[in-house]
Amino acid sequence: MFIAIASHQRPKQLQEKTLALLKKHKFNFNNVYVFVSPGSYQEYLPISKQWGFHLIKSKNSILTTRNHIIQYFKEGAKIVEMDDDVEDIETTLKGTPNKSVSNLKKLFTDSFKKIGSNGLWGFNANTNNFYADGKDKIGLYSIINSCCGYINRKSIKLTVSEKEDFERCVLMFKRGYPILKRSGYGIKTKYWTNKGGIQGHYGFDKRKKVQSDSANTLMKKYPEYCYTKVRPNGIVDIRFKRLKHPITEKSASNKKKVSSRKIISPNRKRKSPNRKRKSSSRKNN
Repeated sequence: MFIAIASHQRPKQLQEKTLALLKKHKFNFNNVYVFVSPGSYQEYLPISKQWGFHLIKSKNSILTTRNHIIQYFKEGAKIVEMDDDVEDIETTLKGTPNKSVSNLKKLFTDSFKKIGSNGLWGFNANTNNFYADGKDKIGLYSIINSCCGYINRKSIKLTVSEKEDFERCVLMFKRGYPILKRSGYGIKTKYWTNKGGIQGHYGFDKRKKVQSDSANTLMKKYPEYCYTKVRPNGIVDIRFKRLKHPITEKSASNKKKVSSRKIISPNRKRKSPNRKRKSSSRKNN
């Protein structure tokens, strides 16, 4: 199992948050790989020696960095991707106070066991437990890149500037790989506010536009799997249709047949099956 962290202009946050979390749970830093933009490489070099992780000179955008991570590791490798500002992973269950996961390494290992030789797993995007039912779910669910695990498949190629984690879900799901949403756990982090990272590339308004464009692109590419929803602040989100199995040509054809069937009004009187039909000719007396 390898930990892959994409980072940009955040050496301080990386140390104080994600690396500190991994150290707390006694991860072997020889299995930790930090992928940074070429311009940030020298900035991270001193802390790579201090912490003992592998520093990888990667790409200039989060999309190309995610694809670099996929291509960097061997086919079939167990990869946990984490953002550089993850503060904690907590248990989440409605009506129950959140607690820090006591053994993060075991949680990761158990999650890989649950998906087997293929697939993707992840947690709730945040630690708000109001809707958390604490269940493990298999199907088309959103898995956020902030902290997720997958069996590496080099055939997966992400194409959108943002929302690339949603595209990963669709691509995995279309291949028939299991997607495991562990709603008993949530990621403690701050989205859109921490300095550096994607915010280092562009401001709020620009990022909002990029998110909107990416969401619309995904909607056009995969209309059978997702739809869009706009937040009050104008951010466009992707929502998945609740599917348990990928849509094939056969299932799509059956769906069309069902939808084209004639609907009979419940108030319409039907002929009784026992009603005798009139004879077309009378018997001769």
